[in-house]
Amino acid sequence: MNTTTVELPDEIYVRLASQAKARGVTISQVIMQYMETAEQVRNAVAIERLRMKGLLLAPGDSALLAPTHAKLLEVQGQPLSEAIIEERR
Repeated sequence: MNTTTVELPDEIYVRLASQAKARGVTISQVIMQYMETAEQVRNAVAIERLRMKGLLLAPGDSALLAPTHAKLLEVQGQPLSEAIIEERR
């Protein structure tokens, strides 16, 4: 684990120390919990913004599912990959 030093105003440090003592954890653990929560909130806000703009659909009944059955067809002619290679020449 890496160590980072952060300068905090005394009032914030006292609040963090109080919360850590009340929870029975270290100040570092309280800070990590706050950071994890902040990241989750940022992600949720970003997802909601994308949904509001219509750029992301929520999973649900309206989601299109891949067909559960498929019938293989035998095709004639040159494979597509070979046709593309020839076009590029």
